[in-house]
Amino acid sequence: MMIKTRPMMLALGAVAALGLAGCASDSASMEKESTDYIVTGLGDDRQEALEEAKERALEQCEAQDRDEFIIQEQQVLGPNTSPEKRERAEAMVEGGTVNEDTNLAALNDDSEGFKAIWSISCR
Repeated sequence: MMIKTRPMMLALGAVAALGLAGCASDSASMEKESTDYIVTGLGDDRQEALEEAKERALEQCEAQDRDEFIIQEQQVLGPNTSPEKRERAEAMVEGGTVNEDTNLAALNDDSEGFKAIWSISCR
């Protein structure tokens, strides 16, 4: 199936970079399947959380010699997000591979800020 992947890949690539740059910041990534990754970004507002996720996604894909990504699924959690939506978003990370570079604090953050969680595929 042919899909217009260039714009999505650029967006996902940007997300990966945000996530990988976040080793010391508020983002994380973990491998979900052979080419699928879960990336997160935290921020004081929605845009900052998305930028962090984008950076992590780009970095993750660059580590795989890919320069773009596709967002397969997105969840953005805010201060007033329902418990049900939080539960669905947290379920996205189930089955992921955790390694020494996985920022568990960013994956499990439940602060009053915003959290973007993306499932991506590198291209």
